[in-house]
Amino acid sequence: MNYQELVAGLVEHARAWPGPEPLEIPNCPVADHQGNWLRMVVNPGETLTAEVGSDPYPRMQGLAIFQIYALREKGWGAAYDIATRIGNHMAYQSIGDIDTLAYTPEDFGELDGWYRVNVSIPYRC
Repeated sequence: MNYQELVAGLVEHARAWPGPEPLEIPNCPVADHQGNWLRMVVNPGETLTAEVGSDPYPRMQGLAIFQIYALREKGWGAAYDIATRIGNHMAYQSIGDIDTLAYTPEDFGELDGWYRVNVSIPYRC
């Protein structure tokens, strides 16, 4: 599996998320948002050599990060609700050759009128 296939698999699974909030994905135009929304970023990590037989067998790993933006007046409650829902959708999944692990939310507080929480989901394939 190459990196392009890995990102495509993660994005395809993320787009199946049934949440009402719009999800922005890599290489797609950004919309002007009036309500809560989230953005997906795939951050590659270190590639490891899992085994060596006739050829090396690399194992790619990294993070699928969801940047969640909730309306400031809704605060952390709305942001963490979205974080829980997208985390449950993406964590502990087998997406083809990709395995995802437990999610971790990280609070960024208020930014430019939005309340932001990031959800990091480690993956490996």
